[in-house]
Amino acid sequence: MLTRILSALVALPIFFAVLFLAPPWCLTLAICLLSALACYEMLHNTKLCTSLPMLIIAMLFAGGINALLVYTDLSPALGVLFSAMALFVCAILSGGKLDFREIFASFLACTFLPLALGSVLRIRLMDSGIVLVLLPFLASWLTDTFAYFTGKAIGKHHIVPHISPKKTLEGCIGGTVLCTAASLALVPIAKSIWNVELSMPVLALIMCLASILSQFGDLSMSYIKRGVGIKDYGKLMPGHGGVLDRFDSVLFAAPVVELCLHFLRIL
Repeated sequence: MLTRILSALVALPIFFAVLFLAPPWCLTLAICLLSALACYEMLHNTKLCTSLPMLIIAMLFAGGINALLVYTDLSPALGVLFSAMALFVCAILSGGKLDFREIFASFLACTFLPLALGSVLRIRLMDSGIVLVLLPFLASWLTDTFAYFTGKAIGKHHIVPHISPKKTLEGCIGGTVLCTAASLALVPIAKSIWNVELSMPVLALIMCLASILSQFGDLSMSYIKRGVGIKDYGKLMPGHGGVLDRFDSVLFAAPVVELCLHFLRIL
């Protein structure tokens, strides 16, 4: 636990500096690097991809897709299409030595991961994005924290023990309810620091949905870990694991926050 706390104390100042203080290109670079690292963890550390050329191709596309959004007029969808083409070309040039399932695993890693993390970047580029970009992280990390303590206190009904042995129904419900309630503190904070007025009912709705989906993100990445028999995806952050261990719930929370912000008036 001490290692986990110390890692967080080092990482959080860097996190907030990139979000609020650094030039915009720093967040783009951070998302691109995290996407490439997450791709590496999902393919190499799980042994879902055994081909070094295919791994390199997947990481390059994972790291580059979001750059298309910021620095070119091209759609990130082109990155998705060309990543599939490049992976198939790589498999064909291998002379048929690669299992076709490696193509699908690589395609998932180099498209889903960067596009999901890219939601953070797209939210930051919205009006008042300096505040709104906090929502997926608050939904993920508050839910995780409150679910843990609620589960420890009153958790009895295990929901998916073959995927996550310690996750309970009580913990999941407590995580969502308490996350939604705690996130409302952002309304006066946003007003006092950034002079941004947020709609409390809309914020509560978005955070409730993001909290629920964030738990599916956590379980989805655990699904893969259990399937390949590993405990953590990496050791990038001592006590926390790798990129996918730390940002697994953000992968689902960020897209649902982005979608809600397009259709609900929170400002």
